[in-house]
Amino acid sequence: MKIGMRTIKTSIAVTLSISLGYILGLNSPFFAGVAAIIAMQGNLVDSYKMGKNRILGTVLGATVGLLGSLIFVGNPLLIGIGIIIIIQICNKLGWSKSISIATIVFISIMMNVEGEKIYYSLNRVLDTMVGIVVAVVVNFIISPPLTKNKIYAASENIIKEFSQALKTIILNEDCALNDSCLKEIEDKLEAINNEYPILLEEQNIHLYRKDTNAIDLELSRGLIKKLYSNINIMTQMGTGFKIHKDNADILNSLYGLNLVGNDITDNLDIVYNYHLGASLDCLERLKTMFGIL
Repeated sequence: MKIGMRTIKTSIAVTLSISLGYILGLNSPFFAGVAAIIAMQGNLVDSYKMGKNRILGTVLGATVGLLGSLIFVGNPLLIGIGIIIIIQICNKLGWSKSISIATIVFISIMMNVEGEKIYYSLNRVLDTMVGIVVAVVVNFIISPPLTKNKIYAASENIIKEFSQALKTIILNEDCALNDSCLKEIEDKLEAINNEYPILLEEQNIHLYRKDTNAIDLELSRGLIKKLYSNINIMTQMGTGFKIHKDNADILNSLYGLNLVGNDITDNLDIVYNYHLGASLDCLERLKTMFGIL
């Protein structure tokens, strides 16, 4: 069974975090390993967010825990009050994703009956920061899961499938008459739409260098959506329509066919050829953008 890259990177991050914990003499390298596991996400934006939330939560939990432990270590009532305080602070500052780790760290410090409270609190923060920093660096250096690359690959695949679907419709094959023909394309289009907001966040935190020769993914996404819309309409219209000479010439060049074009007068033929022409225009532009022959 093939081992995934994220699994390998998680293993490396945990190994490095625990090793670094030993080297730095941290109180509990265990927490560094746990932080590394949590911070190793499927994309760099999520790694950054998870790491940020965990650091904020750890610092808050350690601070409140330290103050509480100076009053009365292990007191259940004081722990309950501290939980309320932490949750209220997180909600007020918009740190809702940090609540869990903040309360866990708080309880761990409040229940630490033995040992120096300040030393223990600082070690919880350092453990967490070591694990998160190591995980983010490993995720970025080793085969970074850049959303841009995912969208490139998904876009290339969907363009090729659109090209095949259009040929299928023109040749009046069976799947041109039902929605299932475009189902797989719909799923990939949805995947691109889901990844796009992550791409924008990666751009906002400057993960990419500015490249004037890079493909405009916003433009390509718009063309793909327009292409899908036109092909979907053609699919719903059915088959048996006359093809205009201009469209026939493009189709013959694109697919190596021998279609004979017609002069169009019927209204339905005109509508069909409008959507066909729009589809061909989008397809040609996308193929040029992605260098697809």
